[in-house]
Amino acid sequence: MKIKILKKEDLKGLLKEVVKEWNVYAPQRNLGSDLWFETLPKAGQELDQAIENIVLGDVNTVISPKDIFFPQLESCFEFSADSIKETVEFSPKFLLGVRACDLRGILFTDDFYKRNFQDKYYLSRIKDRFIVVKGCIKPPRVTCFCTSAKTGPFADGGFDLQLVESSDAYFVEVGSRKGEEFIKKHEEFFKDPANNVTEIIPQIKSKAAESVELKMDFQKALELMAKDNFIPEENYKRIGERCIYCGGCLYVCPTCTCFNVFDNVKDKSGARLRNWDACVFEGYTRETSGHNPRKEKWQRTSRRYEHKLKYDYMVTGTSGCIGCGRCLSSCPVDIGISKFIQEITEKRKMM
Repeated sequence: MKIKILKKEDLKGLLKEVVKEWNVYAPQRNLGSDLWFETLPKAGQELDQAIENIVLGDVNTVISPKDIFFPQLESCFEFSADSIKETVEFSPKFLLGVRACDLRGILFTDDFYKRNFQDKYYLSRIKDRFIVVKGCIKPPRVTCFCTSAKTGPFADGGFDLQLVESSDAYFVEVGSRKGEEFIKKHEEFFKDPANNVTEIIPQIKSKAAESVELKMDFQKALELMAKDNFIPEENYKRIGERCIYCGGCLYVCPTCTCFNVFDNVKDKSGARLRNWDACVFEGYTRETSGHNPRKEKWQRTSRRYEHKLKYDYMVTGTSGCIGCGRCLSSCPVDIGISKFIQEITEKRKMM
């Protein structure tokens, strides 16, 4: 893997070049204290201010960059009395500061929307993209358990570039041909590293992995969940009674792909829209007849955990949980998939 060096002081100049040909998304802190992936303006003082608001440190982005490709609400087509017009979005997208676990979530979602059908709306959005991963030196959340899920704190592949932070610069790992072309095009910003870089980078990564304190036997959990009826109904009922079904855990989850489709009509025109949905909601599995195969709360609770830790793994060989810990950090009643894993692997009540 090729390695270059990017001085932190040169990042601003690089981004000013990149926005000329890409829509650049980066984690920015604006109103309030939350951190979101937002698009950089194209020029002027607005661009300068947005670059100043970029945060690449080890801080929590509330929602993963999944919604760049799978928006919370999007139009599929617009219609009138005599016409139908598809609204398929396409634009070149440059993502800066994606966490390793969130990259795994993006790749998981890519596979989902290719597997059984070709979802043109999603696939059009990812057609021309460039992903720059920023490895975590320290976990952005105390609920992170990426080392247990083997999804971080640095990515092994799937990226175009990966930033490994040092004091005043980033070691830049090149992960794709597109990444090599990018480095060549903007070579004035990238320098060759010293000879001992092959020793320094593994040390940084090893220290970063040691900083993740929340540990569990993730693989054992997958093996246990593969057994039929391994979890007694009583366990799901206990968790289900505690859950308030706000959907927060699913909305922040980087691999949740459930959606609803509806028509927004006024007079003789309108649009067909799709928006995020959640399997814990009672209406999600309710049929037109009114029958609901998962009417009881505990049944919907079991669906979530078995989806992430059983069926995703059975179908794809990859768990639907990436170890980001957002579900626990967002839950008002302190329920999270990490606690569920600890319950079944360590045989102790966590929730």
